[in-house]
Amino acid sequence: MIKQIIKMLWFQKRSNGWIFIELLLVFGALVTILDALLVDAYTYFSPLGYNIENTYQLKLAKLNNKAPGYVPDSLVSLSETESLLKLMENIRQNPEVEEVCATFFSCPYSFGNSWTSITPTEETDTTKVNEQSFQVRRVTPEYFKVFSVLDKEGKAVMPQLNGVQDAVVLSADLEKQFYNNQSAKGKRVSFSGQGNGNQVAAVCQPIRPSDYEISAPCFYQVLTGKTLEEYVNYFGAQQAELCVRMKHSKTKEDINHFLEEMGDRLNASNLYVYGVKKIEDQRSQLLSYRERNMKIKFSLMAFLLINVFFGIVGTFWLWTENRRGEIGLRMAIGSSKYSLYKYMNLEGICLFSFTLPFIILFMLNMAYFDIMDTIRLPLSLWRFCITIGSAWLLLAGMITLGIWIPARKATNLAPAEALHYE
Repeated sequence: MIKQIIKMLWFQKRSNGWIFIELLLVFGALVTILDALLVDAYTYFSPLGYNIENTYQLKLAKLNNKAPGYVPDSLVSLSETESLLKLMENIRQNPEVEEVCATFFSCPYSFGNSWTSITPTEETDTTKVNEQSFQVRRVTPEYFKVFSVLDKEGKAVMPQLNGVQDAVVLSADLEKQFYNNQSAKGKRVSFSGQGNGNQVAAVCQPIRPSDYEISAPCFYQVLTGKTLEEYVNYFGAQQAELCVRMKHSKTKEDINHFLEEMGDRLNASNLYVYGVKKIEDQRSQLLSYRERNMKIKFSLMAFLLINVFFGIVGTFWLWTENRRGEIGLRMAIGSSKYSLYKYMNLEGICLFSFTLPFIILFMLNMAYFDIMDTIRLPLSLWRFCITIGSAWLLLAGMITLGIWIPARKATNLAPAEALHYE
């Protein structure tokens, strides 16, 4: 049957040629759209490397000398670092709190963006790391529990920091860049090439800055002891971001009740908590521009798909309508309805399938000239198969629908009446 269909298509090459060109253009456009959609979906649903569920950021400030409850400097018994640690301990003691941590411009979905150069102190095979800077997140050890940051094996990072002074946690991407296939744990790295360096206490999973970006090499500087004191003295305790993970989900009213219940325990010397913001709300604020762009992009894709649907269905509807006489002739010589459906559909699918080699060549050329997005999703066989396969199935479904409806109407006619069209 396939051989007969190919002969028929060749015999009607003049009329089928225009349909073939239309299918080729639509197939190419649809493959391009679906590839972009695949890259966006793959990026969005990839693991972030952390979890912000039930997490909140507490906003800190310092009382001025005219505010009620202000403690003069001469009477303050706690340093800024001690005040910050006391405030964290007060919050941690609340039974509704799972853990609390402090960061400096490193809270997820914040506008913090600190970079510094870091190099391995051991000899490595890498030759270009000395001139590079990487994003650094300065956090207390509890950060890894608050945001559920795990190491490459899926184990908790926080216990691995115990007993390590001035620890550093590398992301898996940075470990690969520095040490290739070797483990970085236990080795030392240096900030800006100064000193003997800091020990790598753990290697965490790849970290993505946001839902629309891929992971990038980065590292965590763990703040404890003198290092924490240095940063508090330099930036001020009020600049610290206190991040809290609650044991259960909270509404806005629940969080306000939590703050009221804490009362004076949210004060330590002149340092106090004046507000709270859900980190998921920070995420929505930070990504609002990207999400608007994505909605526009998806709307355009949906509009194009609707036009493709009506264009392909309409083309094959007319293609089948114009062959009602042929359908009547086949019915008159004994063809069944099922065999007619099968024959007409196979003919349409065969015509469409002839475009496949050209589309594969088209995709290979796009890859060769670096037109496709290979930064967020590298080229691979499964990417080509999913993109081309999805587009082929969509168009094949449209072709089948465009053929089936008019063919069904034609086969319901009496053979003698259908022969009038021949």
